[in-house]
Amino acid sequence: MHDMSDDAPLYTETNSQPLLRPGGVVTEVDRSPARVLLVGRVMIILVTVVLLALLGRVVQLQTYPEERLASKLGSQQSTQRLSGRRGTILDRNGRVLATTRIAKKLFVDPVLIVDYSSFSEKVGYGLGYDPVDIEMAMAARPKSRYIVLDRRLDDQRIELLKTLDLPGLATDPVMIRDYPQGQLAGHLIGFVGADGKGLEGLEKFYNKRIAATDGRVRYQRDARGRALWVNSRNYQKPADGENLRLSIDVVIQSIAEASLAEAIEKYHAESGQLVVMDPSTGEVLAMASYPAFDPATFNKVKPEVRRNRVVTDVFEPGSIFKPIIWASMTQLGAADPNEMIDTGTSGVHRTSKGRRLHDARPHGRITWDEVLIYSSNIGMSIVAERVGAEKLHEAMLRFGFGKPTGSGLPGEVGGVVHPLKKWTHYSVTSVPMGQEVSVTPLQMVRAFSAIANGGVLLTPTVTPVLDPGSELTLPGVRVLDQRIADYTRSVLRRQVTEGGGQKANSKLYDLFGKTGTAQLPNLKQGGYYQDQYVSSFIAGAPVDSPRLVVGCFIHRPDKSIGHYGGTVSGPAVMRVMEQSLMYLGVPTNASKDARNSLRHMAMSR
Repeated sequence: MHDMSDDAPLYTETNSQPLLRPGGVVTEVDRSPARVLLVGRVMIILVTVVLLALLGRVVQLQTYPEERLASKLGSQQSTQRLSGRRGTILDRNGRVLATTRIAKKLFVDPVLIVDYSSFSEKVGYGLGYDPVDIEMAMAARPKSRYIVLDRRLDDQRIELLKTLDLPGLATDPVMIRDYPQGQLAGHLIGFVGADGKGLEGLEKFYNKRIAATDGRVRYQRDARGRALWVNSRNYQKPADGENLRLSIDVVIQSIAEASLAEAIEKYHAESGQLVVMDPSTGEVLAMASYPAFDPATFNKVKPEVRRNRVVTDVFEPGSIFKPIIWASMTQLGAADPNEMIDTGTSGVHRTSKGRRLHDARPHGRITWDEVLIYSSNIGMSIVAERVGAEKLHEAMLRFGFGKPTGSGLPGEVGGVVHPLKKWTHYSVTSVPMGQEVSVTPLQMVRAFSAIANGGVLLTPTVTPVLDPGSELTLPGVRVLDQRIADYTRSVLRRQVTEGGGQKANSKLYDLFGKTGTAQLPNLKQGGYYQDQYVSSFIAGAPVDSPRLVVGCFIHRPDKSIGHYGGTVSGPAVMRVMEQSLMYLGVPTNASKDARNSLRHMAMSR
């Protein structure tokens, strides 16, 4: 029975709930909503302050770490380069000449290898490397984590690598420059170095345009080197290089290189060049040099083999220079087309200064046309003395000799045209024969193209001038009247049918051209070598509306086999001209004759 005394109540009825404490003592807790809310707010503020303090500490450690932590924190951050793709080089029709692709680089981590000797043997014999080289490379840098064994794994080794499971052996993706056409146009395209930078050719000249801009990414790593996160501000996207489209046509280039190689090998020559140009635009459709080389393996050939001799090397042109001077003297009125030139019956002529000149054979009295058709040194010298040194010098400069063509090709030289003050009394009769002047193959093809296109000297280019179907409006310098250019072209047609170019007389197309057999000068002892020549031939076709000009220049052919320009270079030019014009869809003589016959039949009805 409970004690019910008034001074010891167990509970009272108030706004508070009674709580029984141990020993029978009751206390009261105030559950006022305002007080609960106040306590909650205080707790939230305290937690927020603590979190902000922790976040601030993290930021401070990342951006301004204490000196004792700076080195350790830095080791947990990595920056990786992101490679862009170097621009692709294409021919005029979009065929790939040079491109960038991803390959695999093979490397080894010596830290993860226990037995160098065993590892080297497994890798060497398994993939076809020298085990000794592998072991020595690791022994020289045992603490390195990255020793490259092969910068570019070929497909066969990639397959063999799949059969090996060796700790410490791995691959990395790497950007490499690839040349799908092999050695085709190698001298023109050039090549890049291990760092991806253009070293020669168009790869060097257009490096700024086609080079990629690398990006980068910086990220935090954990203790095991794994990426944790990347801040968007630490990411820079790479930019690919610009693609470059050339005027070169892969088909015509392959025709040119094959024909040049065939001629050089047949006549056991030292070297040669062949250029194909569109005379109406100045576009170079093919530029071949022999010996050839593959840009992908440029380090396996000597520097002189890699040189683009079409623009870097000069030579005395000999008789292929005569059409330029002949046309210029004709325009000056120095000789009348109907005039007879007495070259003598002995084949020997003495100039007004007492110099003895020779023709290959006596010609007697011949027309001014026949002087060019038969390539008479005597006939050219007789008229040149009427013109004089000053006007001859002006003609050479007008056709662009003595300075680069403006093609922009790396290493291009301007050749040699001596200042007028350095001319001697021999010069007036030497220059018309193509002596005392040095030219590049590109300069000669350019000058001959002015005769082909009606008298306008254009700037050669290896990039397309126009898109297909565009209307032709090209700047140029007029160097001959249209009438004189057309007349010269008709005479050069006879040089192919009646003169030294008969071995280049095609049955498919009417070629006009000029042969040249220039003795090489002896720079040490003076004079000329008696058994060393540059055998050349330049031609255009079709004669009534020229589409192409082709020049072939073969150095030091074996004289015992053949050395005349019409014999050595003429057939090569004819092959290139025939195959290229047919490829371009230019009607042959037979198709034109058939068309004219049908037209005549239709008109007769």
